[in-house]
Amino acid sequence: MRATPPARAVCTIVLWALGACLEVRAAPAQAALRFVSPQDGAPAVGPSRAELALELPDGVEAVEVRLVVDGELAGVLERPPWAFTWEAGQGDRRHRLEAQARLSDGSVLRAAVGTTPLRIQEVERVDLVEVYAVVRDRSGKYVQGLDSDSFRLFDNGRPQRIARFSAERRPLRLAIVLDNSLSMRGARIEAAREAALGLLDTLEEGDDCLIVSFSDTVRVLQEPTSDRRKLAHAIGRVQVDAGTALYDALWRSSELLEPFDGRKVVVLLSDGQDEAANGIEPGSLHTFEEALDRALRSGVTAFTVGVGRNLDEQRDRFGTRTLGSILREIAEATGGRAFLSLPARKIRRSFREIAEDIRNQYFLGYEPSDLARDGAWHEIRVTTTRPDLIVTARRGYYAPRADTE
Repeated sequence: MRATPPARAVCTIVLWALGACLEVRAAPAQAALRFVSPQDGAPAVGPSRAELALELPDGVEAVEVRLVVDGELAGVLERPPWAFTWEAGQGDRRHRLEAQARLSDGSVLRAAVGTTPLRIQEVERVDLVEVYAVVRDRSGKYVQGLDSDSFRLFDNGRPQRIARFSAERRPLRLAIVLDNSLSMRGARIEAAREAALGLLDTLEEGDDCLIVSFSDTVRVLQEPTSDRRKLAHAIGRVQVDAGTALYDALWRSSELLEPFDGRKVVVLLSDGQDEAANGIEPGSLHTFEEALDRALRSGVTAFTVGVGRNLDEQRDRFGTRTLGSILREIAEATGGRAFLSLPARKIRRSFREIAEDIRNQYFLGYEPSDLARDGAWHEIRVTTTRPDLIVTARRGYYAPRADTE
């Protein structure tokens, strides 16, 4: 037999229920809260954007809007735009998003949607373009604390909606690529090894790194790993040799980074042009154009460090480009930076600056509004709403081809 609660307990329950009814009133008939994104039943992966539309009658205002994802509070906003960034993970499970708007008249509006996991065949059809951007002011200082509304993104000159945004650090795969040709002997190779060891401090949980050296051939001294001991041992194995297969090194490093789902960064150090040990033939099987194309298609960000003097005066074997312009083009096209004509003593400083760039990246993701699956080049331009800020990001990407799906 169920026990009868004491009269005082019954009274308390009744009063609590009455108070709840008085506190949360029914919303006005004209009021409505709905999800603009994500749509109910749509897949979601990675940093995702939840947008809400709130319609209110005259005289009623929103006090706050809350977003709950899978039972946990994801954010609270007190003024529009009603947009949140949440983490959907690898897209391998369902998520439930619930929104609650508390209004000035005491009423509450609610809305909910559910996302679905990505199916294997859908993963390859998600036309999300990922852009990593670094923002500085005119004095060169990093600018932090920006949100997605601070950015403007253009694809072939057309404005795009930023679907995913994050200022949080994303997983990193770093390729340290060191020139070990004969001209790097002595202080240069020692400084390069020391700087590379310091760059390992950039790695955090979830990151990994690989070590590549190049002379007349490209050698992968350490496959991707998070083991600092193995990485340091590989760096210590970099010894001088003949020849400079610069373009093959960039091509191979990009190939190794391409499958990684996250930030892909190449730090490439070299002191000379691409040539064989005999000084007559090219050092690489790939051309400059092929290597840069591979880097762009692989979605890597390349930082280049040019060691030696007068790199903006020395020309390549064909006399068409200066060594400085080659290293500068690789970096700027992929969204990185070039450090040129450095003496050995400044190599470590340049690596420290590269590490700071890596730590201060914003992530922007968008689905092009007019993407044709034709393999064509698309130019990307990223700006901010503040004209005094300078944005560094990759110049563009190649659209996927329909015949490769």
